[in-house]
Amino acid sequence: MIDILMAVYQGEAYVAEQIESILKQTYTDWTLLIGDDGSKDRTMEILLAYEAKYPSKIRVIPNTKNSGSAQANFFRLLSLSESAYAMTCDHDDVWLPDKVEKTMGEMERLEGENPPGTPILVHTDLEVVDENLRTIAPSMFRLQNLDSRRVSLSKLLAQNVVTGCTMLANRPLLDLAKDPPASAIMHDWWLALVAAAFGKIGFVDEPTIRYRQHGNNEVGAKNVRDPKYVAARLSKTEQIHKVLTDTYRQAAGFYERYQGRLSKEQAELVLGYARMPEYGKLHRMAHLLRNGHGKNGLVRKAGQLLFA
Repeated sequence: MIDILMAVYQGEAYVAEQIESILKQTYTDWTLLIGDDGSKDRTMEILLAYEAKYPSKIRVIPNTKNSGSAQANFFRLLSLSESAYAMTCDHDDVWLPDKVEKTMGEMERLEGENPPGTPILVHTDLEVVDENLRTIAPSMFRLQNLDSRRVSLSKLLAQNVVTGCTMLANRPLLDLAKDPPASAIMHDWWLALVAAAFGKIGFVDEPTIRYRQHGNNEVGAKNVRDPKYVAARLSKTEQIHKVLTDTYRQAAGFYERYQGRLSKEQAELVLGYARMPEYGKLHRMAHLLRNGHGKNGLVRKAGQLLFA
């Protein structure tokens, strides 16, 4: 059984279409848990109608008080999941009919190749579409110049390549990733770090969802090769500093949470990255390069080295 965990806020425009795409999945052994985060529009009316129509498949879990972020809403849902597997789901995308089947196929392959109890995460590519589902880019990984192979602990400390709305986690990973610290940046990044340190990460190299861009996305897909985007990005120095600082804080929280489980080499790697703000500028640059923390792509790497 798979728990599909959908975080919703002000979702009346798109949530019905997303639920319909889940109901059409070729893999049917799932339950949809929907966490509404205090929507003020017609979202709850739509959700309760679906729950009444499909009581054995859909469960609505409203949040009595807005949590303040999609991150908090997803972590709440993850804490409530009890099934053998869990997928996380945005309310405004559309899943392709075989998304669950293909992702689960890769999970079963990896579980068969590894010892029982191995924490495993599987993620996939995405098709980027506009609000009317017209294709912007057939592959988000190519659009954003991401490399699915960059899932070692050293790489993931600095840059996440796992998109939560494509992700499937098994129970050993879900149990190990429980109780994240406040410094955890996002649910997908946290689960990816745990899987990289203690288990395996698999990738399905094809889109399994239509990733809708509509102007209100909490996290969106940007064309990193667009000169205007690059210039705008590099001009936001405070934001770049904050992004880097957040990764150092997340690493510190990861070390504190798992220091008893990490190998000596892993502990040194994580703690060294967490202590980056203590180093001088040249030391920081050398540390990033020496320990394999460099981000993917010239623009990202340049920004990382300039503002580290």
